[in-house]
Amino acid sequence: MLKQLALSAGVSLLTFTMHAAVTAGIVVVTNRIARHTGHLHVVARLIPLLTVTMVALMIAHVLEIALWAAFYDFAGIVAPNVNSFEFAFENYTALGYGDAVPGTGQRLIGPVTSLNGLLLIGWSVAIIFEVMRMAEVQFEQRPRLGGRRKRRR
Repeated sequence: MLKQLALSAGVSLLTFTMHAAVTAGIVVVTNRIARHTGHLHVVARLIPLLTVTMVALMIAHVLEIALWAAFYDFAGIVAPNVNSFEFAFENYTALGYGDAVPGTGQRLIGPVTSLNGLLLIGWSVAIIFEVMRMAEVQFEQRPRLGGRRKRRR
């Protein structure tokens, strides 16, 4: 049991590091995009900002799932009727069809994979909301042409 927890904690740390690197990349790229799209309407700004963010996060999640699958192969964790990537994907997303269960002595890895995936998916949601907030805040700070606008009621 402790061996399973220690090994899966190591994989979790690797996925957290991968996600932190992707987050840093998203921050750099979206700040650059935001500087170059400051004159555009908020919708026109959000399209490139969210596209870059979503593509980067999807790639990150697939790579993190692939890391779990590689770990499953390395550790000899086999579930019937699925390959290691499918099994890792099912666990990472906490989907839990229930038809793929590893053998005795390996059952803690799945829940740890699920916890890891849920944490990283939550982290991704926070990144998406921050990018949206950044675009909206910068849109509101734009200088207005012709003085102050009247509010419509």
